[in-house]
Amino acid sequence: MASKPKQSKTETPRSDAPVRTGALVAIRLFTFAAMAISAYLAYISMTGDRVVGCGPDSGCEQVLNSRWAYWLNVPVSFFALIVYSLILGASFRFNLKRDPKVQRMTWAWLVGSAIVVIGSAAWFVGVQAFVLKSFCPFCMTAHACGAIAALLIFVNAPLRSPAAKPWELEKLVFLAPRVFRRVLVVAMLALAVLVIGQVKFEHRSLVVKPADLGTNPPPAIKSNPVALTPAPAAVTNAVVPATVTTAPATPTPAPAPVVAKRMVPIYGNRFQLDTFDAPILGAPTNQHVIVSLFDYTCHHCRAMHPLLHEAQAMFSNQLAIISLPMPLDPDCNSTMQKPHPSHTNACAYAKLSLAVWRADRTKHHEFDNWLMEGAKPPPLIDAQLKAAQVVGAEALAKALQDPWVENQLRVNVAIYELSYRAQRGQMPQLIVGPNVALGTYTKPELIKLLTDNLALQRVP
Repeated sequence: MASKPKQSKTETPRSDAPVRTGALVAIRLFTFAAMAISAYLAYISMTGDRVVGCGPDSGCEQVLNSRWAYWLNVPVSFFALIVYSLILGASFRFNLKRDPKVQRMTWAWLVGSAIVVIGSAAWFVGVQAFVLKSFCPFCMTAHACGAIAALLIFVNAPLRSPAAKPWELEKLVFLAPRVFRRVLVVAMLALAVLVIGQVKFEHRSLVVKPADLGTNPPPAIKSNPVALTPAPAAVTNAVVPATVTTAPATPTPAPAPVVAKRMVPIYGNRFQLDTFDAPILGAPTNQHVIVSLFDYTCHHCRAMHPLLHEAQAMFSNQLAIISLPMPLDPDCNSTMQKPHPSHTNACAYAKLSLAVWRADRTKHHEFDNWLMEGAKPPPLIDAQLKAAQVVGAEALAKALQDPWVENQLRVNVAIYELSYRAQRGQMPQLIVGPNVALGTYTKPELIKLLTDNLALQRVP
């Protein structure tokens, strides 16, 4: 007796099947990794802490403290966290029992999110490569994981309409061409909003923290001299060309010996600065004194420089600002792990500025403002010639050999190192009363910072 042939099971079309398990697991893993990194960076942006393993000279510090790390004052890591969370949540909506309509909507969300992820990754990698010329390892890892997850979504997405009769399509899972076009338009609009918002709006990164650093002892001020002025263009050996207007032949009389002292304690009396000796903006006898740490090669420091001068003029004889050049350069700053191109010759600029102050403090304001003009400092040789022009080549050469210049530079670095060890490496820094302000600010924010921490009144 012949047996009945076995009935073959009806194969479910690929468009009606959920995404393959292996691919789905990979999408979830890469998305979760990107989401975890974004959550960590979002936490860092809220607390103002330093990223683990990233010093102020590192690529991640350069990137995360830039305007491009924010969109309308909101860290972009928050938006990344939202997008990755949507992708991860949507990935759990696939199974055979799920309504095909729900699965079609899920694919629309996933494909749209994948376009946003790949587009934003391309944008931010381009900004790091061509604008900042620095790379954040955490950001790049998050972008890579997100991009891999997005590509897996595209590979597995049912982007082709199945060959079926119209009344059968309702039971199949696919992304219709018209739906895909809508998703693409919405994703591209989202990317345009991201780019336009970043280009048109520059974020300020002011973080205010208590100046109390606990029981941390001050770092030792290293006594080994550092050759800061590069040869062969050393100012001490330079001959000022005839085309440069030098100081009068008659030597400028040296300022009278400073005998007055007014010590300003900072960081729990770990350091004391003499307002009659340290570089200062305003009279050393002014009632309120704040301390500014900056680097001539720091873009943010240069942007904040005129605001400090405006604030001092606004409060006139009530406020004095001790201005301490603090180079982000391993040539004289041991907290820096490696040199960064944007801080080339930072030690030399700082030493040159201190030498001008030591040679003739009445000319320091002129030289300091000149050195801070523009987005970048002038070539070092131009700065050397300008310094010689302002105070005289002989006086400058003598000041550069004065041990005070080297010692003051070490003190400035030691002050920063204490803050750096307390996870406060962001620059510029303002020590204002009981608080220290890190990063950039607007003029209203600076005025509020001063009036909230010091009993200042605006001069009419």
